[in-house]
Amino acid sequence: MSDIDRLLAVIANRQHGVFSHRQAVATGATRRQIEYRRSTGAWIDLDYAVYALDSSPPTWHRQVMASILTKNRARASGVTAGALHGMANCRQGRPEITVPASGNAASKLAIVRRRSDFKTLKLVLIDRIPTTDAPTTIFDLASRLPPSQLQRTIDDCLVRGKVTADELRSVLDVYDGCRLSGTVAFRETVEEITDDYVPSESVLEALLLRVLDDPRIPQVDLQARLSWWHELPHRIDAYIRPWALIIEGDGRTYHTKRADFENDRRRDNLAVAYGYRVLRFTYRMLNDDPDEVLQTVLRAGSHATGQIARV
Repeated sequence: MSDIDRLLAVIANRQHGVFSHRQAVATGATRRQIEYRRSTGAWIDLDYAVYALDSSPPTWHRQVMASILTKNRARASGVTAGALHGMANCRQGRPEITVPASGNAASKLAIVRRRSDFKTLKLVLIDRIPTTDAPTTIFDLASRLPPSQLQRTIDDCLVRGKVTADELRSVLDVYDGCRLSGTVAFRETVEEITDDYVPSESVLEALLLRVLDDPRIPQVDLQARLSWWHELPHRIDAYIRPWALIIEGDGRTYHTKRADFENDRRRDNLAVAYGYRVLRFTYRMLNDDPDEVLQTVLRAGSHATGQIARV
């Protein structure tokens, strides 16, 4: 292996198996050497002036990186950025990248979007791929996702700490009033994030399941129905049968809680009347202090089985 091949192997290894013509020239490769490797299949042409080593697997990450290398100062954006961030409702499809307004939008590999505000976009590296930051990515997704999916994506990001409400409001301050697609949907969703904000039921259920996924807890039945529950129709968020323990995730805002206060008491009283115990945990409890929630459940379980709680 020549020095050129060794240097390019190092570069490609850092870039998911791909490199640009410019990088090849920077290692000292001549036009003749480049053409020879392309003709023998050692280097695979992915797009204009971008190659992949024949030993590199054709992964989605390789395609994203290759599409970025075809443009000057490009970065992954939109659904592709969402997939790299691990956001809900974002799949690994055809790469989407963003370039300056003066950039070339033609590409064999990706959907290319040009933005006049490119210089203000914050850049992060995810898996060594230049990507728009999480708040900007969510703003971009507002024009791609239906409102319900956008809400789910924001819920998921808030719960996992990928963004904060203040970061989303800062993005709203920048774009509010502009005519970019998705601005209205983004504003309406962000304005709902108040001090008593709670996530969607699916996110709350995921938080609850994460806490209950502990070897010390018996099998948990989600969305269970008990034989006597017909007296007040309602699915139980989580039910631990050996402990006769009902666990509910409280996913409602302050105002909704007030309206449903009596229904909650009726359900809890009915459960006690049939010999069950009920634990209720709010979003804040599950998100901010999951260890304390787990310890409370274990204490309840230890009393149910007559054991001493070791917490």
